[in-house]
Amino acid sequence: MLDNIPTIYSLIIFISLSLLQIVNFLKKNRHELTGSLQILWIFFLVVTISEWVSFTIALWILAFLSFYALREFISLVDIRLEDRLGILISYLAIPVMFYIIQIEWYGLFIISIPVYSFLLIPFFVALGRNSKGIVFSAGILDFGLFFYVFCIGHLGYLILYSERMATLLIVTIAISGFIFRFLKKKHIALQLVLSVIISSIIYSISIEWSGIPTSHSLILGIILPLVAGIGNFTMKEFEKDLGIRPDRLQPGRGKYIEAAKLYLFTAPVAFHYLRWFLKWGDL
Repeated sequence: MLDNIPTIYSLIIFISLSLLQIVNFLKKNRHELTGSLQILWIFFLVVTISEWVSFTIALWILAFLSFYALREFISLVDIRLEDRLGILISYLAIPVMFYIIQIEWYGLFIISIPVYSFLLIPFFVALGRNSKGIVFSAGILDFGLFFYVFCIGHLGYLILYSERMATLLIVTIAISGFIFRFLKKKHIALQLVLSVIISSIIYSISIEWSGIPTSHSLILGIILPLVAGIGNFTMKEFEKDLGIRPDRLQPGRGKYIEAAKLYLFTAPVAFHYLRWFLKWGDL
């Protein structure tokens, strides 16, 4: 683990978000950004607890978020009754993967979902003894595990090695998300350019605090909003295919996976970029 000295910044952001949550809760007409604010609050709860209390506690809060997101996703798709064993194995993969992160076994972490879970899920789905729809069921469970468990797990690993880098990632992607939402009727190029400019400024002025070298800060400031834009577009198309309408989502029925989608693409990219170029050793 890198030398993580607790800073006041994540704590201030967490307290500010908590106050916004309280105000939003007391309002009769909830703001349309409720889901985005809640997922942002959860991420900063995790970072703050990791900095000031315990990384282990923070990690298992993130594991619960993965479980909640996967359950929410499964509730939105037409999964078969025969797939209950595959669903159970999918849920059991969550504590296994997060325990691997806790003990810092990078080699197993990186293949836990894309190799072993992807091989096991089709097998347990096949045990349902009904071949009709088996490809869809296996694909949907593997899809859910990859995005809502494996990708969120990368955020946990990033927090393990540097809460400051995780804080920068969360802040810049949250800002990009707000830009995408408020300029949704504008051309996508304008959204991306504005996101890149703001993200680059944030990374540039945070160089000394974050410990990320200048050149890599500038590169991350450029590529992460672009990756967030790719993720936003991709997940929207998947949502359309599954019949998921953002205006009809509720807590427990897609609200949180909708809010988390920008982080699903960016967390793995940020983690592996920093791990490779900052030479975090043989993890």
